[in-house]
Amino acid sequence: MSLAETVYTARFRSTETIERGRTQVLTCPTSRAGATATPTAGTFSLYRPDGSALVSAQAVTIPPASVAQYTLSGATTSAEALGEGWLCEWSLTMPDGVSHTFRNDAALCRRTLYVCISQDDLTMRHSDLPALLGAATSYQPYIDEAFFSICSRLVAAGRRPYLVIQPSALRDCMLHLALHLIFLDYSTSAGDGGRWQALAEHYRVQYEAAWGQLRFTYDEADENTVDPSKKKSASSQIWTNGRGYSATAWWR
Repeated sequence: MSLAETVYTARFRSTETIERGRTQVLTCPTSRAGATATPTAGTFSLYRPDGSALVSAQAVTIPPASVAQYTLSGATTSAEALGEGWLCEWSLTMPDGVSHTFRNDAALCRRTLYVCISQDDLTMRHSDLPALLGAATSYQPYIDEAFFSICSRLVAAGRRPYLVIQPSALRDCMLHLALHLIFLDYSTSAGDGGRWQALAEHYRVQYEAAWGQLRFTYDEADENTVDPSKKKSASSQIWTNGRGYSATAWWR
């Protein structure tokens, strides 16, 4: 990309999870300066882990004042092997008249992971939350952000979110993080910042504590089976070996 070209944002919030055999609408949300940057034309390609193309440069759909979309049919993926290492590639002609290529990694899975809390769970903890909304319509953006943050943290810790088949185990983490984000936002945008800051810090601590205790049923073999006797923590364990004990060198 030339330094003279316009830099656009492609808002990929997590690894693209594609459910095998299910028709899905994939999107490439592009923006610039806080507004949607709608492409004028473009194509979509989907590459297997070995680099071969399952979908090759197919035309995308672009609704007015919206983002590029591609409808991936269930029949296209139904015979493919499950796993990570897939690549989504969007070649879009942007408002500057230049073709830009946006890429995101993907995984072909049996089922994706969904959000396990709603606004009702938030108001069970703080019944006054609806009265604090003001001009907003819901707290869903905070819930979504908490969900994607937790998914990204799971991936960074070596866990694949789509293999978590006990979403309820994530409830406390998701609930505490969403409340942390809400009150952190209030602490900078509303009056009585001290109160909101204290609540934000309280729920940050609660979130980290819940994360540290997190254990869930995990379909590690990707066989679509539940084994309650086998639980996984949020991160893989790494064992390190020490230098060993030397009776003659302990004092050095």
